[in-house]
Amino acid sequence: MAIKRWIGNAPATVDVWTITLSGTVASQTYTATINSKDVTYVAGVDETVDSVLRGLVAAWNSLTSPPPAEFQELTAAGLPGAGPLTSIRLTQDLAGRPTVLSVGTTGDATFAIVNTVTATGPNDFANPLNWSDGATPEDLDTLVFDSGSIPCKYNLGTTLEGVTIAVDPGYSGQIGLPMTNRDNSGSPYHEYRTTSLTLSGGTVEVNSGQVGRCNLAFGSHPATVRVRNTGQRIDPETPVVLITGGDATSELSINRGDVGLAFFQGETATMPLVRTAYTSQPLSDVNLVVGTGADVTTLTKNGGNVVCRAAVSTVRQELMGGSITLSDAATVTTLNAFAGTVVLSTTGTIGTINLYGNAVLDVDQDPRPRAVTNPINVFSRDVTIRDNQKVINSGTLSLNTHGAVSVHVEHGANTTMLFT
Repeated sequence: MAIKRWIGNAPATVDVWTITLSGTVASQTYTATINSKDVTYVAGVDETVDSVLRGLVAAWNSLTSPPPAEFQELTAAGLPGAGPLTSIRLTQDLAGRPTVLSVGTTGDATFAIVNTVTATGPNDFANPLNWSDGATPEDLDTLVFDSGSIPCKYNLGTTLEGVTIAVDPGYSGQIGLPMTNRDNSGSPYHEYRTTSLTLSGGTVEVNSGQVGRCNLAFGSHPATVRVRNTGQRIDPETPVVLITGGDATSELSINRGDVGLAFFQGETATMPLVRTAYTSQPLSDVNLVVGTGADVTTLTKNGGNVVCRAAVSTVRQELMGGSITLSDAATVTTLNAFAGTVVLSTTGTIGTINLYGNAVLDVDQDPRPRAVTNPINVFSRDVTIRDNQKVINSGTLSLNTHGAVSVHVEHGANTTMLFT
């Protein structure tokens, strides 16, 4: 158990791969693969090792028929420099950036690849020189990011258990990679390297107003995440902190910041307890997106803006209000709103809605039908309900007023309502 600070001091080395070919090589197709994309060479009946390798080099480096962007990050060259080739070398253009590469053939030739020099550098989580004590992180360590701007973005797939991570004021770098790689100008691709710092559970506190990316993955392990502050988005469409994984004991709390829970399609997260509050601006300190793959039992918010696309048992919007948008196919068993705005924009069923104080239920932002199982409970005359397109329960709006002397309801023309 040790306290380690991220310093990013490792020298950068270039990723180098060597491909060798031998045996009977004619009439076979040779393929190099990166990120499920291929560069191929089809050998004719009179081909030799030399001609096949030269053909692969030409295809790899082609300017007239450029290969996929992932291949353009490496340069191919024959070995040796003169005479018939027996192997080729692939060299990354950017020192410190790793590649995942494989080769194959349809025939009996011996076609093999070796990572001759492994890329590493100041962005490598696993390089001991990037940590203050000169040692690679281990289970139960405390990892601190509190100074500098050097990103931590490679070799993020760990199995570390019980670690504590603190992203503190003073650190302005990035942790993780974007889902879309735009390093190759004009040719973006879906990132195939590990994009999130992956842990077998742990505790993370993010408290830096300069951090624009912090991707965290916990697998199916216990996770406690607290977000006290974040910077601005690097990618306009992607929250600063992205979280996947967790288990039945996990929880997420946010005082200030920009967070996505199971944000992308196909991702999952298990965070039974999610809570938001505020630091200084109740209406804007928090932005949270709860994706369709999130497993949340109780979502309690006090200010801020939340978009929820998942099934949640209990949603509670407290007195500082803010807004929550229930979208996609989100379902809620019990929804309690004491202030702020609840936007109902979901094809999923809402069980019970309880409205207090000056809460607003807005159903006008989506013209699709909405299902609410029980009559809406109104506990204050200051509550507002907007359903001018009459999409709730086929136009029949049922309310339990619970003694409220008046209710502000917008329900369009020819209104049908049931009061009890």
